[in-house]
Amino acid sequence: MQRSDNGFPFTAAQAAGIAGILLLRAGAAPAQSHTWRRVTITNVTVARRDAKTAAVTFDVAWERSWRNDLNHDAAWVFLKYRPGTAAQWRHVRLAANRVLNPTGYGHGEGVPMDILVPRGKDGFTGMFVRHAGMARPANVATRRVTAIWDLAAAEGVKKLGKAEVRAFGVLVVYVAEGPFYLGSGGAEVNGFYMYTDGTQHTKPYRVRGPGAIPTGRQPGRLWARSSKPFVKSDSQPEEGGEIPAAFPNGYAAFYCMKSPITFAQYAGFLNTLPPKEAEKRFSEHAATRAGEAPNFTYRPRTIGKSGPRGFSWADGAAWAAWAGLRPMTELEYEKAIRGPRRPLPDETGPSYWGVRGQHGWDWFSYHPARLCERPVTVANAVGRRFRGTHGLGTTVLPKGWPQDDAVGTGYRAGSSGTTRGLQCTRISDRTFTAFANPERGSEDKWRGVRTAPKEAGQ
Repeated sequence: MQRSDNGFPFTAAQAAGIAGILLLRAGAAPAQSHTWRRVTITNVTVARRDAKTAAVTFDVAWERSWRNDLNHDAAWVFLKYRPGTAAQWRHVRLAANRVLNPTGYGHGEGVPMDILVPRGKDGFTGMFVRHAGMARPANVATRRVTAIWDLAAAEGVKKLGKAEVRAFGVLVVYVAEGPFYLGSGGAEVNGFYMYTDGTQHTKPYRVRGPGAIPTGRQPGRLWARSSKPFVKSDSQPEEGGEIPAAFPNGYAAFYCMKSPITFAQYAGFLNTLPPKEAEKRFSEHAATRAGEAPNFTYRPRTIGKSGPRGFSWADGAAWAAWAGLRPMTELEYEKAIRGPRRPLPDETGPSYWGVRGQHGWDWFSYHPARLCERPVTVANAVGRRFRGTHGLGTTVLPKGWPQDDAVGTGYRAGSSGTTRGLQCTRISDRTFTAFANPERGSEDKWRGVRTAPKEAGQ
């Protein structure tokens, strides 16, 4: 038994492609489990710290946590409060004097943890909790983790003792800063490649930095194949243009949800929304409800063989904004799977970093219940206007995000055990990258990310 770069065990075997079109790469493969995607937070308490802040303390645990010199997993923890039982739930804004281990933050007993609080205009909405030192994969539990609540920003809180606070946790994986490749050198539909002289359409394009990426049919630029070689395709970026420097192109470090939104996470989301908004976002694919309208209580639907699914673009985007996360871009999508390594033509395979699919399966090993990801596309102007802003803890989609009509988004990854589904499981396949579908689909899942904060400040 060998070990992958993130410490997970794997076998050395490589398999030839299913139906002659896939190449499965050996890679990281944690043991199968239905609980690895859950962050458990218990014993939440609140105590006034001074006139302007309060300390929120809780215990946190999750399975198979690790940290090495390449990457790590973490819990993205955010808090909701309501001033009284009849009030609406609101997002807790944190107070922090620096990003890494701010004053007042810390933990009591258990595994030593670092705490990172992102700053900036879309910051102070949550915190990352990760191992303070190197650690091989193992279950982790820490008691009395402390966050500092900015009471000056807490609307409606007159008496702290009457306020109710809920803590939510999302398991994420760190995708490190650095160059990577777009396209595999294979023949994926609409796949990216570096344009040279028009005689080849497969050479992978290397993203070398955080700046703008020139696009078009000129030497050295990023381009994409088309089923009609001499006609501009809906899947191609701008001819003679660029992907703006502000667009998250995958070079910068980011935290990616280890799994798609789970039914439990979605039910928790619904239970904090005003009744009319909860009704709008209710999906019978994901949740059940009990009680009398409009005051329903939502519970996660039992997960079937296919895992979490049934979210529209708007459902997932609203959840991400509420959680202080953001959509992933299709360039980050390839980075989150391939990592910095050189690609193999027409490849699929597990994530280099330890990002997972549904039900604990490797994200890109073959499975007939594979479902679709919903990243922001570079194939149209709406998508290219995305600037990587994060949600502020409400369901309002920030300006610059693709909106409820889903224009600016598309699909990546496979959808089923059909030939089309197998084709789409290839890492660089872009068959439906510009398909803007606003409806809920039984094959649709949703995964959010957050740009990693600079630890010395941001």
